[in-house]
Amino acid sequence: MRHDRHRFDYPGYLRERLLASDPALERLQSGLRALLTAGICAGAFLFLTRWLGLKYELSLGGIVVPMIAAAALPDAGRRQQQVTMAWVPVVASAMLVLGSLVSGNPWLSGACFLLVIFVAFQVRRFGPRASGLGTIAYQSFFYALLLKVPPSKAQWDPVFVFSGCAIAFLIRFWLVPEHPGRMLHSELRAWRARIAALLVDLARGLEQDGGAGRKRVEAQLAALNAQSLDIDSRIEDFGKAPAQGEAARLRDGILHGELAAEAVDAVVRAADGVDDSQDFAAGLHALARDIRKDRPLDAGAWIDRHAPGTLLEAVRWRLRRALAALAALPSLRDPLPAMGDERKPAPAAPPASGAKDGHWPDDTTRRALQACAAALGALLAGRALSPDHWFWAVFAAFVVFTRSATVGQTLSGAWRQVLATVAGVGVGIAAAALVHGSRSIELSLLFVFIAAGFYAFHGLQNAYTVLLSAMLAMLYELMGMDSPGLLLLRLEETAIGAASAILGARFVFPAHTRDESGSRSADLLRAAGKLLRAAWTGHAPETRHAAVRELDRKLQALRQALGPVTGAAYPGSKENRREHLARLARIAYCVRHACAPGACDASSSAQSEALREAARVLAASLDDTAALLDTPGGREQPSAALPALPLPAADEGNIPQQLAMRWLAETDDKLRAIRKELPAPGKP
Repeated sequence: MRHDRHRFDYPGYLRERLLASDPALERLQSGLRALLTAGICAGAFLFLTRWLGLKYELSLGGIVVPMIAAAALPDAGRRQQQVTMAWVPVVASAMLVLGSLVSGNPWLSGACFLLVIFVAFQVRRFGPRASGLGTIAYQSFFYALLLKVPPSKAQWDPVFVFSGCAIAFLIRFWLVPEHPGRMLHSELRAWRARIAALLVDLARGLEQDGGAGRKRVEAQLAALNAQSLDIDSRIEDFGKAPAQGEAARLRDGILHGELAAEAVDAVVRAADGVDDSQDFAAGLHALARDIRKDRPLDAGAWIDRHAPGTLLEAVRWRLRRALAALAALPSLRDPLPAMGDERKPAPAAPPASGAKDGHWPDDTTRRALQACAAALGALLAGRALSPDHWFWAVFAAFVVFTRSATVGQTLSGAWRQVLATVAGVGVGIAAAALVHGSRSIELSLLFVFIAAGFYAFHGLQNAYTVLLSAMLAMLYELMGMDSPGLLLLRLEETAIGAASAILGARFVFPAHTRDESGSRSADLLRAAGKLLRAAWTGHAPETRHAAVRELDRKLQALRQALGPVTGAAYPGSKENRREHLARLARIAYCVRHACAPGACDASSSAQSEALREAARVLAASLDDTAALLDTPGGREQPSAALPALPLPAADEGNIPQQLAMRWLAETDDKLRAIRKELPAPGKP
């Protein structure tokens, strides 16, 4: 079969993937802020230390802390971020001074480090600002031990930190500010780029005889769903009240475009292997170009020219509706809803970290105790390996716990932290060997690694860990220290910290991944049942939209919970969890499409009533299964076996009804398969 490579616009495809990887340009802004903060602070402090007759090393804390703060503020809204930024130098200065004063006493410094870690986890219950300041406190204490500022010079730490944070404040809010309106425009452009890249991947799959790149397509669909949710949340949180009509239209357009992209994927799979699939692939390339260039699309002409004639009528119906939705994609030329700088106030809700059923410890305290236990083990083992650099082991244990909540997630995080550190040490040693002795190149590479590292700070933590080691290599070279030896020591300390994190998660109030998975799965099934009721019982379209997005968020939460233990790098067994996640993702897919307007609104009255009854029965089955999955420590006996789904006889001429019946039936099949996975009553 021929391969029409001339149709493939590689530069356009790569540009789309790059745009889609950073929808709101947050990574680019983060890297730019870190680079500007580091560069301006380094230049200003070089002049200041020479003027005051101080060693330049005294100013490093005043460069590192503002650089981190400028790149990563957890608050939503400009005013809230400014308040948090104002508190950063206060907290950081206190921790740097404390770390300098106790650094000469190994046991006192270790005890203080454990206390800082415990507090950093405990304050997370008070919201994003407290969580961010807790992390700043921990990192500032760590850098005090790393930089080893003499106690007699500790009074200079606040001078440099306050000066550096003032520079970071100006960069964060004046030179490289966030504008929700611009971020929405960037996200919409990246969202269209994601759809175009998906269409290209589908076309390439057809050109390569079907099966190639299926995992890449599935990853693209999951990423498209995540981007759609981000846009939906940004509009809901920051959209101004007078623009609610525009906001609702844009949110509906995003949802319909996402469903259309999923429908095109289903049509491509149905067309795999037909005689005219190459013409279909050429049409997908052309469609991607039109979306990329924001050009109008004639859906009817496209189908007449490119759709395979051998497609089943139901498949052609889906393709026709999908192309109509893609033709109506929100355009970059259309006015966007007015956006504010502050998040809309949300109704008060009980804290998620509170104790459940009066049990102690609550989740926040449990994780704080786990982190302290892991840090203590890392401290003791790290000191046995290196009395002067034990804090690297504690750092590794803390980092693992900041990104994990269960035993399985901790194992995955620890393993990935070690692998990333191995790669980073290799990059750092190679870079140091190549540029050894050339101060200008070493300094240039340091700033390159800073920009790249903080570009990866949001969402690419493994890459950030690699680049952190490269930054350290350049810093050690500039300070005339033994870069290879220190990097290898850091690798050994990281392995110790990772092992301590695993042991802490396993033996100190352990939370198991199966319980987290059960809880998230139950939430998803309940959301699916809620959507079925909203769509098939005459609720308003906005109610249906909210129910769809609630289901999407529950699926996203499940993916985040199981992602660390289903990825390729996870060292344990993962096939059962992958299959479980795939079934639940398919349930979400089927329910979303069964509840799409064309599926649940276009049937005749008698058949609609029969389908409504089937939806009610299925919703009750979803809730019943959710109750079983949400029972920790064991499974309850179900009240009864799942009832048979009362689907009506198919109407051959009613394609929407046929599709709705198929999706409801497939949901029922997947649900019964999940029920079979559950242990027998009484077994854990």
